Amino acid sequence: MQNRPSDRELQKKLEEAKKALQLHAGLFANATKTVGELYDLDIGTEEVWELVRELLEEITPQDYAGGRPPQKSYEKMISERELFAFCWWSTKLEKKMYLKFALKNDRYYYVSLHESRGKNE
Repeated sequence: MQNRPSDRELQKKLEEAKKALQLHAGLFANATKTVGELYDLDIGTEEVWELVRELLEEITPQDYAGGRPPQKSYEKMISERELFAFCWWSTKLEKKMYLKFALKNDRYYYVSLHESRGKNE
């Protein structure tokens, strides 16, 4: 189905991501890549989860910037899991941001978080 994900599916994924972060700390799909992104945002690995929780509250299904259908991950920890990417104006960070995550076994996997680089992330 080429029109996937629907707004309803995206809303559900956002809610699942929020719930996963309420229940557990998130996990990094690729820790090496994460270090550079967090350095650029001037935040540490401990404080990133609270930030992500706050950012997820800003995001709506209309901010979806991923593939239709969603791309599948090639990262070992989340291989073949669908990736959900969003691009939006963050009131918290006062800049256009890009966030990508996957969900697996009720856990949130951080794939990417950085300032938006334009249309073709």
